[in-house]
Amino acid sequence: MLFKKHSNQLQVTPKLNLQKETFVQINQQSLAELLTFVDFADTQLTIGFVAVNFAEDRNILIEILDKHPRCQDIQFEILNFADPNLRFLRDEIIGDLKEIHLEADKKLVLIVIGLEKSIGLSGKYPPVLQDLNFVRDAFTYSVPHPVLIFLPDHALMRLAKYAPDFWAWRKGVFYFQTVQSTQELAIEKTIQSERILGSLDLLERQERIDLLERLLMEESTDIRTRITISKELGVAYRSIGEAKKAEDFLLEALKLTEEDESLAGIKASILHELGYIYNDLGEWEKAIALYNQSLEISERIGDVQGKAATLHNLGIIYTNKGDVDEAIALYNQSLEITERIGDVQGKAATLHNLGIIYANKGDVDEAIALYNQSLEISERIGDVQGKATTLHCLAGIYANKGELDEAIAFYNHSLEINERIGDVQGKAATLNNLGYIYANKGEVDEAIALYNQSLEITERIGNVQGKTATLHQLADIYVNKGELDEAIALYNQVLEIDERTGNVQGKAATLHCLGYIYANKGEVDGAIALYNQSLEITERIGNVQGKAATLHQLASIYANKGDVDQAIALYSQSLEIEERIGNVQGKAITLWCLGHLAEQQGEYTKAVSYLQPALEILQRLKSPDAESVSASLDRVIRNS
Repeated sequence: MLFKKHSNQLQVTPKLNLQKETFVQINQQSLAELLTFVDFADTQLTIGFVAVNFAEDRNILIEILDKHPRCQDIQFEILNFADPNLRFLRDEIIGDLKEIHLEADKKLVLIVIGLEKSIGLSGKYPPVLQDLNFVRDAFTYSVPHPVLIFLPDHALMRLAKYAPDFWAWRKGVFYFQTVQSTQELAIEKTIQSERILGSLDLLERQERIDLLERLLMEESTDIRTRITISKELGVAYRSIGEAKKAEDFLLEALKLTEEDESLAGIKASILHELGYIYNDLGEWEKAIALYNQSLEISERIGDVQGKAATLHNLGIIYTNKGDVDEAIALYNQSLEITERIGDVQGKAATLHNLGIIYANKGDVDEAIALYNQSLEISERIGDVQGKATTLHCLAGIYANKGELDEAIAFYNHSLEINERIGDVQGKAATLNNLGYIYANKGEVDEAIALYNQSLEITERIGNVQGKTATLHQLADIYVNKGELDEAIALYNQVLEIDERTGNVQGKAATLHCLGYIYANKGEVDGAIALYNQSLEITERIGNVQGKAATLHQLASIYANKGDVDQAIALYSQSLEIEERIGNVQGKAITLWCLGHLAEQQGEYTKAVSYLQPALEILQRLKSPDAESVSASLDRVIRNS
């Protein structure tokens, strides 16, 4: 690896020295042609392209050039342009030239590496190549030196296709074969690696992607290995939030498996991974169809591990659709298989998702127990991505229990891992939930900043489910600020997405919030209708937390209408759920409301019995509502 942008020194390991002899043997002709090119290149712009697929072989070749007797009068300078967002190569080279100290009586030759990052593997007209074509004439006077551009085969082909005018200026193209040991090492570090993707940090994931892309360029790669590489690239790109690239590689891999029954196992795996992507994009029916295709193949060929993984992911979709019983059944089928075959990573993931269901059902102790089992496995096997996800969900439980400092600590731990491993989807979800906590603490500007960071990520990667969650939370803030039209617009965006994707749980929450706005606008009948639609969904899918919140708001409406008995009945139902699931903040607010109703009816002793515990909870939570409850309690005591 090169750590400086321009340097004529390479870090050469003993392993590179061992490979050098083999590299020279298999590339004698190309090496001789390249040495001649460098030797006779004029001291003006002369462009040569060097096709070499792996960094190890590239480093060997650069070392050979630098140390070769024929190059004693040449000053090589390495310019590393590995920025995937690079656009203006000429400007970057000019900038680096100003920093190079020219050695007396030596010809300067520039070696450009890393350009393949901005050229990419797919898509049309990379910006860096568009600019190269546009400014090619300016190179003659602004870069008056020989330039060797090192690229893997695929990048060289894309350069020739998308920058034909610049390509036409080439004075030589030199192709070098890959040393077999280099290719074998790349396979060992990627498709044969025992390290799970979830245990890798972002740099390691990018290194895996880089090696896989270079392996894909090797002509000697057989069809089965090529399919596996494409599939692994799809999985790796999904892990860093690049859904489109992931989809492209998986579809290419799927096409290669058609009409060959011996490839049925890997075909099932590819269908499973494609289902995962469409699930993330909110295209649930498409995902279900792909999962079912994968499941049919896995059952037919006896792939129990693949079957367990697909049952698990089907469980995720049915959870989102609100079909909780079906989801639990699918998870339990998956769990039975993973325990039987010893698939601890699969077991951890399923325990985690069962924890989500029990948390939504209000069975907090069971949820925490499941999360902790999952966390123990993730830590033991080094699955840091799984660990981050479980920490995120544990944070949610502690937030609902009112233990905000504990929740923030869990979220920040999860966020640190997500940033380190490049899990942008996990990062977006955690930023969203941190925003929710800060909003509840009254730190509105911090909350909006966190929500907007989350929204930028979800829109960029096409995660509609994450986008709706953040839009929903932003709308909540605008409600609290009194900007109701802005809030309604945001909620309607969320509702449209929820209905389109079949997210009944999200729909229930959005209907609830719209009901709250219409109630505040005095449109009581509209509010009641929206709350009842929300309530019907939460009861049907077993979301007791959502049910408690909607019962509370309906009670408020009936209280304002003067129907005190109905209001008390609804508040009491809400309170029973909040106490059962440990939602102390919700409990405190409901007790406050019951205390207010008791005060209105002149039942001061009962009012005190509600307001006193409400105040104690809110003071413990450092809630801004504590001051208002304290004033109510003082007033009741004075009047009693």
